Amino acid sequence: MMRITLIPLGIGNLGSITASVRRLGHQLTVWEPGTDIGATDWVILPGVGSMVSAASSFEAHALRKILTKRYRSRQPILGVCLGMQIWFGESEEGGEGLRWLAGSVAALNAPISPHIGWNQLEVDPNAPSWLRSYDGECFYFVHGYAVKPLETTVIAARTCYHGLVFPSMLRNGPLVGMQFHPELSSDQGESLMSDIFRYGP
Repeated sequence: MMRITLIPLGIGNLGSITASVRRLGHQLTVWEPGTDIGATDWVILPGVGSMVSAASSFEAHALRKILTKRYRSRQPILGVCLGMQIWFGESEEGGEGLRWLAGSVAALNAPISPHIGWNQLEVDPNAPSWLRSYDGECFYFVHGYAVKPLETTVIAARTCYHGLVFPSMLRNGPLVGMQFHPELSSDQGESLMSDIFRYGP
């Protein structure tokens, strides 16, 4: 059993992701403003919302400093949807992210946006074998923006939506990120989360 801390970003999918983590048998704590993260195996940054709302949470609760300290000490962090997008500095929707990774967040240039529904992963052939086993699997997406990292080596999987190919998973140092929602993706979503906690970033 792992100790996992969930960091609310002001708006998000806390109920479903909390239930998923607990079904996997892990001990989950929801972080409260004014406290340190403490000793925990993983931090989860969930998210449905905007970079603006996340940036407001950073400043209101000193989260920028707390999270960056953990990142620099190379302790595992899982980002889901907005929780991955905030690793970058700038977003077309406004707000300032954490600037951990070089690049930006841009609106989906697709004929239908937001992207809502099931879609496939195209896992990078250089990804570890446990992650490659999810190549072709479908996961549930809800987003109108996507990350654009400058370093393509951080991209672990991609997804095609109306001809637009965007990064749907990132891995870099202590970070694992997903543009989709594993907690809304049935058995394969929980299986992927379980493997991430098991094998690490």
